[in-house]
Amino acid sequence: MAKKGSAAPAPAPSSSSGVQRAHELFKQGRAKEALALLRPLLQRKAAVDGDVCALAAACLGAEGDYMEAARIDRMLCDAQPNNPQAWHSLGYDLFHAGDLEGAAEAFSRALKLEPTRASAHFNLARIAARSGDKSKVIEHFARAVELQPDYQERLDEDPDLLPFKDDPEMLGRLPGGKGGEDPYQEYYASRS
Repeated sequence: MAKKGSAAPAPAPSSSSGVQRAHELFKQGRAKEALALLRPLLQRKAAVDGDVCALAAACLGAEGDYMEAARIDRMLCDAQPNNPQAWHSLGYDLFHAGDLEGAAEAFSRALKLEPTRASAHFNLARIAARSGDKSKVIEHFARAVELQPDYQERLDEDPDLLPFKDDPEMLGRLPGGKGGEDPYQEYYASRS
């Protein structure tokens, strides 16, 4: 009777099972354990694996190590320069590491590749707020809301944007906003 299957030795297990296990650990809030599985995969000399890089950066960010997460993101951006998500992730991690200039560059690159990415506009608005550039805050926040209306709620929640909550110029650019109007106009009209 002939043997079924190949007589060749079985291939080494693929890295995909390790990535899947790491993803499960990450979803369970066990980022350190997930990272332990991913680090050997990051050190391989082969081509950069986008899934491994993205998950490793997410794990590092979850652990608060944003500079190391940005280093991993940069590897992915270098390997896949036309990947808007890679640039967005780099911007996010640089933002949280305190590198506002680097974050702005990364978010801008993400927008060049994907102009309708609302989250990049939102984050550029936050950077502009920290930098004191009101016109850029309004421009990017209004665009984020135009692309994804639920971002408007974040004006009340985000500490960087909260100072613009009642700004007449900001309100004038947002749906339902009444920029430039006196908020007591209706009250005064009813009193006369």
